[in-house]
Amino acid sequence: MNKKYAFFKKGLAAFFAIACGMSAAHAAYIVDTKIGQALLGNSGDATELAAMEAAAGDNNLVLDFKINVNTAALNPGTTDQWFLDVTPDTPGYFLLKFGIGNTNATADTFFFQNIGELTKLVWANSQVQFLSGGNCSSNGNDSACNIGRLSHYNGYYGTAVPEPASLALLGIGLLGMGAARRKTAKISYA
Repeated sequence: MNKKYAFFKKGLAAFFAIACGMSAAHAAYIVDTKIGQALLGNSGDATELAAMEAAAGDNNLVLDFKINVNTAALNPGTTDQWFLDVTPDTPGYFLLKFGIGNTNATADTFFFQNIGELTKLVWANSQVQFLSGGNCSSNGNDSACNIGRLSHYNGYYGTAVPEPASLALLGIGLLGMGAARRKTAKISYA
């Protein structure tokens, strides 16, 4: 019985070692959720914030950062995904703004909810109408990729707005404290 158990234990350990080694070699970041797109043209921060709030369905977003740079990296182990490292920021939402001159693109601004590694903004070329490039090779020759169309990216976070149930609970608690104080005041004067 001990030999069978030892064999099973060694086999299980080998399986986990192989599985962990494979996942480490091809550890891609989770692609974030695209929640909308728009053709905003030469827009400013206020226009982009309003469009992001509409796409997110949240009128309480705040611009956390705006980066005017067109550099991004290929998502590890992929040839059609990109990421931006925004450490230490962890925005809940972000937008990518691209130049669309001489393309067939119908949008220049793409809105995302950050769902994976919160310090990474991750998207697939297909989510942005292939404006970040395409046909990237996996052997390190990325000359076919064109991240140069990326104009800027913004990160947003939501402000904490209490839910109605939380407000009701707070109100009940305050009423209870008021009633208890009133009862204590009646007892001390009696």
